[in-house]
Amino acid sequence: MSTLAEIELAAAKLPASDKESLMVWLQFELEAEKKAVPGQRVSGLGKGAWSVANDFNDPLPDEFWLGEDA
Repeated sequence: MSTLAEIELAAAKLPASDKESLMVWLQFELEAEKKAVPGQRVSGLGKGAWSVANDFNDPLPDEFWLGEDA
């Protein structure tokens, strides 16, 4: 069974008031998606998420190139 079919089956079991709430939420989400600007970037979101190691430019050991058996 596809995900869409599972969603439809679950929605069919909801009481009428919950179905109405679900439709309002779905309409809100679809409108928000239409307004989103594709490819728009926000700078600074990943600031501090990673850092370059001090030995980044050091040569790699022979084990890296030749394997542990070398």
